[in-house]
Amino acid sequence: MDATALDTSRLVSRIRDAAPAAVVIDLERRPSHGHAVASLLRSSKSAREIPIVFAGGDAEKVARLRAAMPDAPFASWKDAARAIRQAIARGPAQPVHVKSYMQQYAGSSLAKKLDLKAGMSVALMGEPEGFVDTLGEVTEGIEFVSPIGRLGNKRAALAMWFVRSGSELAAEVAFVSAGLPRDAALWIFFPKQSGRLRADFNQNGVRAAALRAGMVDYKICSVDADWSGLKFKKRKTKMAVNGRKVPNVSGTR
Repeated sequence: MDATALDTSRLVSRIRDAAPAAVVIDLERRPSHGHAVASLLRSSKSAREIPIVFAGGDAEKVARLRAAMPDAPFASWKDAARAIRQAIARGPAQPVHVKSYMQQYAGSSLAKKLDLKAGMSVALMGEPEGFVDTLGEVTEGIEFVSPIGRLGNKRAALAMWFVRSGSELAAEVAFVSAGLPRDAALWIFFPKQSGRLRADFNQNGVRAAALRAGMVDYKICSVDADWSGLKFKKRKTKMAVNGRKVPNVSGTR
């Protein structure tokens, strides 16, 4: 069993190359992460036949996922071992073909893609001129707060940081992570290789730098022709499983 931290780069090809008998997705902390991983696997012809087992999670929160993947078994962690054995033995006879996570968001507003909600406090850092105007009407219910001392504003539920150089990323990422309010999320935006902006780093560099600063990514978003972003949360060092503390993982087990 592979319980290492989730690295989303080349996820499907790495899972396919590992040839697992099954993929077990933990729904205890962030069901949306599990939904994204499962959608990615089922949207791939090369990985669609790999059995997926969902373990744990609040019944109400995972109801949408159950409806989207009725062929996959859902079980409590207590019954997970039996569910895994059955899934391996039976296999997905007719695996549901779902849209990829990116396809599910196609046509959505930028505000929805960035998970902006009315009443939310959002801290902005280094945003390009006119960025807020591109978010649309949802901004009427959002409070944009100033990051005091790099995210020292504890009201912020979400922060957005536009990074323009590898040196800025290396110098500031630990500081930004340290100032991120507890349970807040952080979008790190970086120039697209195909855009008008020129940068000496890319998505892999952002992920590696954030990982060193104690954060893990769980979502990617294309902002416009020039910017893309990865969404991060602080990684908790330990979590309880069946009453025992073990190293935390992101999204899969």
